[in-house]
Formats: sequence, structure tokens, C-alpha cells
Amino acid sequence: MPSIKRIAVRAAAAVMASVTLFTSVAYADEPYDGYNYDWWGDPVPSQNGYVVDKVITGSDIGVGALNEPGDMFISDNGDIYIADTAYKGTLDSSMKGRIVVTDSNFQHKTTIEYLDFGDVQDWVAEQDNALASGAIDDTQYKKVTDIYFDGPSGVFVDEDVIYVADNSNDRVVSFTAETDGNGVGYGKVITVYTRPDADVYDSSTTFNPSKVLVDAADNVYVCIKSITKGAVVFSQDGEFNGFFGANRVEATADVLLNAFWKLIFSREQVKKMKRSVPVEISNFDIDEDNFIYTVTESKNVETDIIKKLNSAGTNIFTNLGYSENTFGDYLTKYYRGQTYSSQITDVDIGENGTINLLDLKTGRVFQYDNECNLLFIFGGKGSQKGTFTTVNAVESVGTNVYVLDGRKASITKFKQTEFGSIVHDAITLFNRGKYDEAKAPWEEALRRDSNYWLAYIGLGNAYLNQGEYEVAMDYFMYNSKVGYNDAFKGWRMDFIRDNFTLIAVIIVGLLVLVYVIAAIRGKVRAKKRAEAERLFKAQNKGRED
Repeated sequence: MPSIKRIAVRAAAAVMASVTLFTSVAYADEPYDGYNYDWWGDPVPSQNGYVVDKVITGSDIGVGALNEPGDMFISDNGDIYIADTAYKGTLDSSMKGRIVVTDSNFQHKTTIEYLDFGDVQDWVAEQDNALASGAIDDTQYKKVTDIYFDGPSGVFVDEDVIYVADNSNDRVVSFTAETDGNGVGYGKVITVYTRPDADVYDSSTTFNPSKVLVDAADNVYVCIKSITKGAVVFSQDGEFNGFFGANRVEATADVLLNAFWKLIFSREQVKKMKRSVPVEISNFDIDEDNFIYTVTESKNVETDIIKKLNSAGTNIFTNLGYSENTFGDYLTKYYRGQTYSSQITDVDIGENGTINLLDLKTGRVFQYDNECNLLFIFGGKGSQKGTFTTVNAVESVGTNVYVLDGRKASITKFKQTEFGSIVHDAITLFNRGKYDEAKAPWEEALRRDSNYWLAYIGLGNAYLNQGEYEVAMDYFMYNSKVGYNDAFKGWRMDFIRDNFTLIAVIIVGLLVLVYVIAAIRGKVRAKKRAEAERLFKAQNKGRED
């Protein structure tokens, strides 16, 4: 049974977390309280690692109001690309979307308002032939050859090539940014990626791309929310290469029951059973080492919320034991008759492998290090700066994190606090194996926030590395079972080494004592046997007489 104090702490922490989730009352300089989770999974107050720097709108950029922007991407040179999904253009009434490009300071550079297919006339001719042969209908033809966007929901940039998931036009299009004679920005099309004409791609399955990315080998990955086999993969020139990174089927009660019936039913009965399929991938990002990170937005599953995939599609987090971690808020919350649980809608990989997960349900960013240790939680639902209505994308550059709100049609820039900088300095040293150098920032982090449990682990590793195992055990005691076991093993070896002579003498003494006791007991038993034999002979002699 938990103690009264323990129950009180849990209750207070839960109330605090609920307040930060469902209110936007400002405390100090931020409209949300900072919190984190301790080793037991309880929410505890914590210092903010990030605070709002500024909020940028379309008017600030100089392109008029944005209209439900669905995605953004920050290129290697710092340029920011915004997919303005529901923008209604002035050039033509059929124009439904644009790509806005700014520099790192949100100064407008160009806006892609239409596409030029002049360099892909062979591809256009193929579409003309497909229309004439009946392979595609007129509606599909108009979509894939439309010079305007229709609901662009994803954008990715590889050097100077822009990739856009043009959702309602059933295509992904790559192009370079150009400017026409009237000063209007347009995209000079390089390749158009459309629904694969392959047996493994079900003809009844739609092709409405939502997100796109490109790896170092120029493979193009496309997220399609109607596909449960993983991301659709194309070669650079548009050839369909298959699927990548499918989620696992979560082992729910229904799935386990179906597996049981399949052992009993006939083949025909199994065919009639409802198939268990994984949940589709919602979004992804790629790091500098070409690992692809995928996230699953569904609130009904807990499997494969985030994955780190190598080129073979293997989830590295599973091998490292991180895939079973809880990502987002630990606990499901109930408020005014509704259930609130995290729905991770986007992932960003920042410097040193820092992972930023964007929670659609709570409007929060959950930041982790490259070993999936929770660092900071910031943002939330509300109308004030630093809170959101409908979050769609998260990006980071250096120490800054950017969040795109589709409903507010704005981008919020978060900057690191002094506390956040201290923690990241410690993490950087920690990840480089410089545990001794990391001690000072970890100690400063604990001085500022005694609830910050990751600092206990950092200091535990520092003292473990120095061979101060007892001190390390104290830091690991309530924060890391693995660390505590490692420290205990080290302490045990030191104890044996330092006291080897005494231990050897004790062992020899115990062996001698055992030998002496055994000898004495042997003599006692021999004496008892001799006495028993003497009595037995005396009794037998008495009977004979």
C-alpha cells in the first residue's frame, strides 16, 4: 500500500499537470508551467527549458495572412519553407495553396504560386496517352497535370530542389524555385510522383500524399494516411520501389483472440475473418546519419509511436530497448467528459540527435535526448503566445525550436532558457563520454531544479566513471536501476580487492573451522558407535547366559 505522503504527492502533481494542460493562465513570463516526469512516471514541477521568443504571421513575412498552413521545413542554409495549404490565390480561382519561402529571419524571399511543366514534356505526353487509352480518367489527368497546387500538406528541401506533397492533386512534385518576367515565383518541375502502377499497390487504394522526405541516396519517401504498409518509396526519377517502415500490429485482445482462432479455423473460415492491420505512419524526419524517424498519430495504439529506422527498415529503438518507452504525456487524462491522451503528429531531429515530438492533442513539444530520455516539455493549448490551437509541424535550428499552428496561421519561435542551455551542455558532454566535464553543469542543473531526475543519472555516470561507486549508487538509487547495478558491481569488486587478504584469511579460517568441527563431530560419532557396539555386545552376552 502506498503511503499517505506518496498519495498526496501524486495527487498534487496530477492536479498541476492537468492545470497546465487545460488552462492558459500565465505564471511568471510564460502561459504554461514547466513540468517533467520523475523515475516513477509522476509529473513534477520543473523549470522551463524553452520560452517564447516571438510569433510570426504571414503579415509579418509580407505575404498577407496564411491560410491553415500544414507544414514547414527549414533547409540547411536556414531558409524556411511554409506549405500554405488552404491559400486561395489571386492568379486563378482554382489555385488552392502556395509555398512561401523566407530567410532565417522570416524575411520574404519568394512565393511559389504555380508550376511550369516545360522540362517534363515527355512525362506530360505519357499522361496524354494514359488519358486517351482510358488508363486514367479526365479528373485524374487534370489533377496530376494541374499547374496550381491543391492543398499542399508537406514540404521538404534537398539542396535547391523542393519536394511538395500536393495532397488533393494526388501527387508529389519536385521543382526548383524560379521567378517569371512579372516577378511571380514559380516551380520549374523536375519530377512528378503519382499513384504507383504496381500489383503490390492496391488499385482501390487512394494516393493522397501528406508528407515527403528524401534520403542521402535520393530515394523519395511519401506518407499516405490510407496506407498501412509503411511509407511509399520512389526512386529519384519516379519509379516505385516499394514500401518502407511499416508499423507492427499492436497485440490487443482482439488481435490475440484472432491469432487463437486461426489455429482452429479452416482456411476458408480464416479468409472470412477481419484482418488485423497496423496503423499508418503519420509523419517522419531524417537525421544527418540518414536514419529515418517515423511517428504514429493514432491515440488508439501504443505500439511504434516513434521509430528510428535504418536503411533496411529495422527499428533501432527496438534493439536498444527504447521502443517500449512512453512518449508524450504518461497518463491519459479525463476532462469535461473527454479523454485526452498524446497524439504525436510530427517529429524533428535537432542537434546532437535531440528529438522533438509535437503532440496534436495537448499542443506541447516533448523534447528527448538521443537515448529517449525526456528533457523538456513546453507549449500547450490556449490563445496566448506560446500556446496553440492546432499544431501541424515542429522544426529546430541550433538552440531554437519552431512550431507551426495551422489554425492560428502562425509560427512560434522558442528560444532556450539558461536552464535549458545548462542541461544541453551537460547532455552534449555526456553523449561524448566526457562524464567528468559534465559534472559541473549537472550539479548546476540540480541546484536550480532538484526535481530534474536526469541530472541525478548524469552525476551518477560521472562518479561511476571516476570509480566513486558509493556516491554513484546514491545518485542512481531512485533514478536508474541499470546505473545502480553497474555502480554496485564496481563497489563490490573494489571491496573484494581492498579486503582480499582479510577475506582470504576469513575464508581459510572458516575452512579450518569447518574441518575442525567435522573432525570433532567424526570423533563424537565414532565414540557413540563404539559405545553402542559395547552395549549391544553386553546385551547379547546377557541373553546367552
